[in-house]
Amino acid sequence: KKIRNCKDLNQLFELQRHEEINRYCISFYWAQIASFMYTETECQMIRNNPEILKPIVKLTLDLTGELNHPRSLAIMAYSVAKISSRTRQSIVQSREVFQLLEENIVKAAEKETLSPKNCANILWAFAKVNRKSTQLFRLMENQLIMNIDT
Repeated sequence: KKIRNCKDLNQLFELQRHEEINRYCISFYWAQIASFMYTETECQMIRNNPEILKPIVKLTLDLTGELNHPRSLAIMAYSVAKISSRTRQSIVQSREVFQLLEENIVKAAEKETLSPKNCANILWAFAKVNRKSTQLFRLMENQLIMNIDT
């Protein structure tokens, strides 16, 4: 709830400095950052200082083995791609973040079927940042086929 109440990036980053971020709320942080990308001021803040995202990126990478919920992974992929798209630049350590997301999405999909919406968000995110992954794309195709009512 505190994350949702932040009115801008400054408030969100201030909250991040004082609150513990765990695997359950990391995707909410990414989603909230992405939601601020509709204002030019917030986009400019990240464009001018891309390092401002470094703490959230580091936390994400530190949680590598713990990120396994398909919806959270889809939200994170979508949010990171949206941030990159709106600021017209890759986030700090983008390659590592998308590698982590790719690996964890594959693992999650081995355990459960992803919803069509999650598949769509994941595919959009990887396409938006021009990240190719034959394994992931085939997996998303299979996930979508499993969701088709026959």
